[in-house]
Amino acid sequence: MKTNTLNNFYLFCDGEHRELYSVLLYDWQEMGLAYCCDAKVLSLGINSVIKGEMFVCFSLHTGGAEPAAIRIDMNQWRRQLGQEYTASFAADVRRLQGLSCQQRGDVFVIENPAHILAPTQKKLRNMMHQFGATLPNKVAG
Repeated sequence: MKTNTLNNFYLFCDGEHRELYSVLLYDWQEMGLAYCCDAKVLSLGINSVIKGEMFVCFSLHTGGAEPAAIRIDMNQWRRQLGQEYTASFAADVRRLQGLSCQQRGDVFVIENPAHILAPTQKKLRNMMHQFGATLPNKVAG
């Protein structure tokens, strides 16, 4: 990953999202999981057994015309993790007080995740971290 690309991504983020997204990326890297980045989207995932492919778990969007958001492709999750787990994770996120969550077609969207109260943001980060920690076993199994 070119550091320049990541720096460009962070330039499009407001301060709060820059902080949240950098913590999420750091956690993801510490777990040895994959990521890729362009100017407006940082994708957190796991490398596929197929060379050059990645199962994108969370796409972190900088904002702009639409609010900054964490997006989950529900179809991809269902294919990789199953319907039950996908529905359960989305329901757990929806239960977090203060989050603005929407389903837009097959995309689950958490809008402005850095503009929520610190305790709720910490719970969301913990959920994403726990998911990432178990991800290799879920995808391999």
